[in-house]
Amino acid sequence: MDRPGPHGRASEVTTLGDAARRFLAHPRPPVLLGTVASVATVRLARGRFSRADATVAASMLAAQPFVEWSIHRGILHARPSGPVGRFFYRTAGWGHEQHHQDPTSMDTMFLRPQEVLGGGTLGLAVAVFGSLPASTAALCVGLGMIAYDWTHFVIHSGYQPRTVLYRRVWRNHRLHHFRNEHYWLGVTSNIGDIVLGTNPPRDSVPISPTATHAPAH
Repeated sequence: MDRPGPHGRASEVTTLGDAARRFLAHPRPPVLLGTVASVATVRLARGRFSRADATVAASMLAAQPFVEWSIHRGILHARPSGPVGRFFYRTAGWGHEQHHQDPTSMDTMFLRPQEVLGGGTLGLAVAVFGSLPASTAALCVGLGMIAYDWTHFVIHSGYQPRTVLYRRVWRNHRLHHFRNEHYWLGVTSNIGDIVLGTNPPRDSVPISPTATHAPAH
C-alpha cells in the first residue's frame, strides 16, 4: 500500500498523459482514489442530489482555499515545540519537511495512506449515517483532496503551464518552495493567500534560509 521508494522524480514528467500514468502507478494516489470512490458510491446509493446538495458543494468549493491554507500553515509547517506542535509535526510536519528538502521526489509528495484511510473512515461513516447534505459534504472533501494531490504533483512535474490560471498557481507554489515557505500557501488556488495576506510581490520577501535553491519564475 505504501511501498518504500525510490519512486522517481516528478520532474521527469513532461506531459499530462505521463503525469496521469505516473500518478496512478504510484502506490499512494490509488488509495485516495479508492477511498473517495467508496464515499461516492455510498452517496449515490442513498438518493438523488437536491438543491441542498448544490448549496453544500458550492460552500465547500468556496471554503477549499481557506481550509488548504490553514492546514498548510498550521499543520504541514508545524514546528516540534509544545504538545500540539509536536503532535502535528510527528503526524504531518516531518514528512512535509522532507518534501521541502527535495520537492520533486515522488517519495514524499503525496498524501500518505494512513492519513487517507484515517480521514476516509470518518468520511465513510458520515456518508453512511449522516444526512444527505452531510454525505455530500464528505464526498466534496474527498474530491478536494484529489484535486490537491493531483495539482501538487503536476506543479512539481516538468509539465509547463499553458493557461493563465494554472501558471498563477504554478508560480506561487514554486515561490513557496524556492523563495520563502511562510508565504504562497495555496496549492489549488491563490484565493486564501490573497485574502489572508500571504501573496506579496516576490521581491518584497527575503529568500528564506531553508528555501530550496531552484529558479521560481
